[in-house]
Amino acid sequence: MRAVKLQQFGEVSSSRESGFTFMELMITLAVGSILLAVAVPSFQSLMTSNQLTATTNTLVFSLQTARSEAIKRALPAGVCTSSNSLEDAATCSTGSGFVGGWIAYVDSNSNGSRDNDEDIVMAVEDRGPGFTITADTAFQNQVYFDESGGSSNTTGVPLAGVIDVAYGGSSETRTVQISANGRISTVTP
Repeated sequence: MRAVKLQQFGEVSSSRESGFTFMELMITLAVGSILLAVAVPSFQSLMTSNQLTATTNTLVFSLQTARSEAIKRALPAGVCTSSNSLEDAATCSTGSGFVGGWIAYVDSNSNGSRDNDEDIVMAVEDRGPGFTITADTAFQNQVYFDESGGSSNTTGVPLAGVIDVAYGGSSETRTVQISANGRISTVTP
C-alpha cells in the first residue's frame, strides 16, 4: 500500500522549484538579441554624431578664442594648422590640414605665422583617423583675424569662407562659417 500524505485545510504544498525553464530562457535570449540588434546601430550613430559635434565645437572655440585675443590685445591673431601643436615651440605648418591639429596664437609681429616668442592661446592635437576637415582655399592653412576681429589675410584683405567637418565616412557633416567681419557660426546641412 501506498501512503498518502494528507494536508489540513488551508495548507498549500508546493513541490515545484522556482527558476526558468529552458524554453523561457531561450525566448528571453531571443528577445534580448533582437533588442541589441536594433539598439547597437543607433548607439554607434549617436557616438559618431557626438564625436563630430565635439570636434566642431573645439574648432569653433579655437576660432572664437583667437578672435577674442585679437580684439583684446589689439594685435592680429590666427588659428593655423600645425603638425606639432602640442609642443612648446609649436609652429604653423602646411599640408597636414586642420585634421592634423591646430594652434591659436597671437601674431605680435603681424607676419602671419607663429614665432617662438609669440603666445599660443590654444593648442589642439591631431583629430585621429576617421575625421575629414576640409577648408575653403582661403582658410586651407590658417584663419587670420585683424586687430578689430575681422577675418582677413595677412595683408588685410577681408576673407569669408567655410570649413567642413565630417567623421567616419558618415553623410553627416558640420560646416563652420567665418564671415569677413569675423562672425563665426555652425551650420548642420
